[in-house]
Amino acid sequence: MDEANSAAPQQFFRTRTAALALLCGFAVTGALFAGVSRLEAQRAQLAFEQRVQARAFVLREGVAGAVGSLHAVNQLFASRPDTSRAEFRRFVAPLLARHPYVLGISYLRFIEHAERPAFEASLQALRPGATVSDLRDGQLVPAPARERYRVIDYIEPLADNMRALGFDTLQADGDGSARQRAYASGAPAAGPLVPLVQRHQEGRRQGVVVAMPLYAGDGRVVGETALTLLPGEMIKKIFASAGADSTALALRVYAAASADPASLVYQSPPPPANGGLELPRWLYPARLAPVALPLDVAGARWQLQATPPARVLASEHLASLFTLALGILTTLIGSAFVDSLKRRKLLIQQRVDTRTAELKAANQALLLRQRAIESSTNAVVITSCDLHNPIVYVNPAYERITGYSSAEVLGTSPRLLFGEDLDQPGIDELRTAIREQRDGHAVLRCYRKDGSQFWNDIYMSPVRDEHGAVTNFISIQHDITAIKEYESELHHQSTHDGLTGLPNRVLLQDRLAQTIQHSGRKGHELWLVSIDLDRFKFTNSRLGHKGGDRLLQIVAARLQAAVRPVDTVARLGGDEFALLLLPEHGGSAPRAEQLQRVLDSLAAPLVLDNTELFLTCSAGIAVFPSDSKEPGVLAERADIAMFRAKEMGGNNYQFYTAAMNEQLGERLRIESALRTALERREFELHYQPQVDAASGRIMGMEALIRWRHPEMGMVAPNRFIPLAEETGQILAVGHWVLRTACRQLRDWQRAGRHELRMAVNVSARQLAEPDFVQGVAEVLADTGLAPHCLELELTESAVMNDVAHATEVMHALKKLGIKLAIDDFGTGYSSLAHLKRFEIDVLKIDQTFVRDLTVDPDDAAIVTTIIALAGNLGLEVISEGVETQEQLDFLRRHGCRHMQGYFFGRPLPAEAFIALLEQNEQSLSVSQS
Repeated sequence: MDEANSAAPQQFFRTRTAALALLCGFAVTGALFAGVSRLEAQRAQLAFEQRVQARAFVLREGVAGAVGSLHAVNQLFASRPDTSRAEFRRFVAPLLARHPYVLGISYLRFIEHAERPAFEASLQALRPGATVSDLRDGQLVPAPARERYRVIDYIEPLADNMRALGFDTLQADGDGSARQRAYASGAPAAGPLVPLVQRHQEGRRQGVVVAMPLYAGDGRVVGETALTLLPGEMIKKIFASAGADSTALALRVYAAASADPASLVYQSPPPPANGGLELPRWLYPARLAPVALPLDVAGARWQLQATPPARVLASEHLASLFTLALGILTTLIGSAFVDSLKRRKLLIQQRVDTRTAELKAANQALLLRQRAIESSTNAVVITSCDLHNPIVYVNPAYERITGYSSAEVLGTSPRLLFGEDLDQPGIDELRTAIREQRDGHAVLRCYRKDGSQFWNDIYMSPVRDEHGAVTNFISIQHDITAIKEYESELHHQSTHDGLTGLPNRVLLQDRLAQTIQHSGRKGHELWLVSIDLDRFKFTNSRLGHKGGDRLLQIVAARLQAAVRPVDTVARLGGDEFALLLLPEHGGSAPRAEQLQRVLDSLAAPLVLDNTELFLTCSAGIAVFPSDSKEPGVLAERADIAMFRAKEMGGNNYQFYTAAMNEQLGERLRIESALRTALERREFELHYQPQVDAASGRIMGMEALIRWRHPEMGMVAPNRFIPLAEETGQILAVGHWVLRTACRQLRDWQRAGRHELRMAVNVSARQLAEPDFVQGVAEVLADTGLAPHCLELELTESAVMNDVAHATEVMHALKKLGIKLAIDDFGTGYSSLAHLKRFEIDVLKIDQTFVRDLTVDPDDAAIVTTIIALAGNLGLEVISEGVETQEQLDFLRRHGCRHMQGYFFGRPLPAEAFIALLEQNEQSLSVSQS
């Protein structure tokens, strides 16, 4: 009866344990299933987006090929204005064969009313009864008399487009803005959807016309070449020619920047619903997100939309289904195994309890006598007075601390714990105490049975018999390893940086002093390098403190990887680091290549929290023994050289010179005066003209800040602007520049100069501010300046410092209607991939390339490449630093219309600039008359 009663709770306990294991197994299986499902969903989303990107690429390439053929036709008429109809037909035939989705390629020209009869006569030779016609209510009717017509003269294929001959497109509605854009830029421009003359028999079919103007020698538009496209048929044929299965994706294409139903030009049928095992949707609630991609069709923004399939197929979730099945099976097997282990454990426990009770009864008397010693947490060792002092007793604490059992150490010498580490002063102290039969104390490095080291604090005393003779020695041993490790950790913390683990300033000074002594004896040089990250405050404000800490850890790792183990990398605090560089093997002094490796390693791009960052640094070098033999002085002079590198724009290194002390003093004076310069109204704006080289007209100006200090005179911008960015004062100064420039331009516009635009530079610090866009909008609202009259210039380095944030800011500025320019293009490290993402209007070629382009083939090649690149991307180009007629002729010859430089005018105050404007206007009026 008692056995039955005891078995019941045991059975309950085993069942509960198995149930708990079962529940835990199911929970883990569910978590794994959810995780694998999430990975599958992410992979499916990525695969879906890649497929959509592939379709978009095929479509872009097809459209680009058609537009390229339009370029070729345009060049034909530009080079041979008297091209005959037969020549035109032969020229476009291969283009039409290559691009079968083009409905027609046409040549249009302007004719006066007096030329109409002759023109109609030429048409009637091709199509009897043909006249200059208009499209009214979907029907072609003869065009009424007008002063001027823009008629379709040539069109191929002629058979499908015969009705379009003689059509007057000058009065057609809907595509006027596109043609104006094309006439202004000279590039192809696609219009909106318009009714097509060619397809009136098929109902009111709509198509897209891509026009490209033809110019006379005097710059007048005398006609145009055009492509006529049926978007739906074009997209089908492009996909078909590229081998893309249009039924594999549910695609929609809109001939507009948004998904306007009226602009829907293509819709593929949904993917087939048959095939594959379909799973219940509740099992996989995550759904693929639709994808919308912009398409650029000759300057017009279209949109491609892709809708993912709604079915959940087993073939797409094999991994998660396998995980689920395996998890359930493993859970069931594991629960059964746990239950069996529990049953076995209970049996073993019963036997152990029986044996323990027997041993407890037999050894109770012995345990009572030894309890005092054996309950001690310290090791107790008793040795004999015989030769070598063999061990006769150890307590359990000794066994726990050393790993040796009592049987292993009895009869052996206590030196067993010392191993081979016998050169310790404490060992001699204990030997002397044994020899003199007195108390002894020592702290020794000892070694456990497994070879691991521990620190042992040993107190030893002699044991005497009733006659006073020493018969044994007893030692109390205490493991103080944790205390020693704590002391070591405290020492490490006092000499190392807590965030990066690098040596701190204290340890650096100690190593510097030792290295100076060593290098002095050998007659070698050593370099102390002070490093400060450029624009770290801006980056830290964007990433937050945790992101900034991770960034500093990455920097520390890169610094350590870029130097040799014999060199020292230290963090002094914040974003300040220091290097102690020694000569390479066989040399007497470090080499610049050693430091350049460090700078290059920091300049490599890195991705942190999905943000691509580009770091640079400023470095200052103090050399032992030429700069100083004192560690403290060397550190100060390395800092001075580093500040000089920052003043020179950062991303460079400077060796210390005696003149830098005076420059540091000047820096402090400028920094102090800069804090009150805005309040004292010491800043003023000068304006440098930007000229249209074709007409000679001043079409805008760039606002450049100048500082007129009452004592220092006119302070050059390169002396105070880097310092303003470093101290954060650039925010207030930049806001003042923007507001003053906008107000000045608005005043000039009220005086009748409405076509001018103002360019204002924006610093990296301003761009990083979260309320920068709002501040620009407020300035425009307060001054009343139209947004399209303002152009903000961003440097490549400012944009690339945080690409994602810069892209977001540029998008917001473009929504305001502001023009954006990349300043000093070609001097930074932006890629073409980034350039495509940036919503910019203007590329400014840096003056370093313009200065020698007439004598340096490399500079000339760079400039022509930038001009061609901008032309292909539909961007405006402004060349800076134009100073000679030869430079002007070269740039004009290679297609650069807008220029800026001393050749046209130096930066001038507002009063002098308005005089320059008046002089420019007078000279233009004289030349036109």
